[in-house]
Amino acid sequence: IEELSLKGKKFCIVTEVYPNGKVKRGVVSEGKVIVGEIDPFALEGKEEVEIQGMKVKIMTDCAEGNPNVIVIGSGKVARHLVSLMNFLNYPVTVVGDHDVDDSFEANVVNDMKLLPTLIDENTFVVVANEGGKHYDVSGVEMAIKGGAKFVALMESRNRAALAIKRMIDSGIKEEEIKKRFYSPAGLDLGSKTPQEIALSIASQIVAIARGGGGGHYMLKKDPYSLV
Repeated sequence: IEELSLKGKKFCIVTEVYPNGKVKRGVVSEGKVIVGEIDPFALEGKEEVEIQGMKVKIMTDCAEGNPNVIVIGSGKVARHLVSLMNFLNYPVTVVGDHDVDDSFEANVVNDMKLLPTLIDENTFVVVANEGGKHYDVSGVEMAIKGGAKFVALMESRNRAALAIKRMIDSGIKEEEIKKRFYSPAGLDLGSKTPQEIALSIASQIVAIARGGGGGHYMLKKDPYSLV
C-alpha cells in the first residue's frame, strides 16, 4: 500500500464477508488484485452478491495515492518545501539548471531539458526561487504544456502577470493557464519566513490534491450551530 501511495496511484481495499464468518480481503489498483485473494465478483462494484445461496457482503475502502511533486529551485523555500513534502510522504524531485546540489533529501535532476519527462497529469510542480531565475517561466511553460495538474510560481502579483502574458504570447491558451497555474503561490496564511512560505505552498498542494477549500474548518463545520 505504501508503494502504491508513493507512486500516486489510487487503490482500494476490498473485503468479502460471508455469512459463516469467513472473510477475504485484497488490495486492488487499476482493476487488478495487487495483494491478497478476492473473488472476481468483488470487483463488480456491488455491495452484496449471492453465491451458492449465500449473501456475501462486499466492502470497499478506496484512497488516492500521493501525487508526485517537482520542486524547481535551490533556495531556502525550496529546501523547506522539500522537507515538508517528504514529511507528508509525497514523492519529491528537485529540478534545476546545474545549480542544485546533492544536499536535498530528494531525487535531483540538474537539467531543465529533462523536466517534461518527469511530468504527467498527476504531477504538482512548484517553481520556488527567491528573486527568480532565468529558467523559472520556461519551467512553468514546460509544466503546463506537459499537462501537470498544478503549476505554482513563487512570485509577486506583477511578475506573475508578466509570466502569464509571456505564456499567452507563446501560444498557451489563457483558459489552460487559469486551469493549472497558481501564482503568487500558496494559501494566504500571512506567511513571512521561508519556512512559513513553504508551509503555505505545501498546504495549497494538499488542498488541491485532496479537494479541500483551504478555509477555516470551523466555518465549514460550525460547532456553534449545535450549541
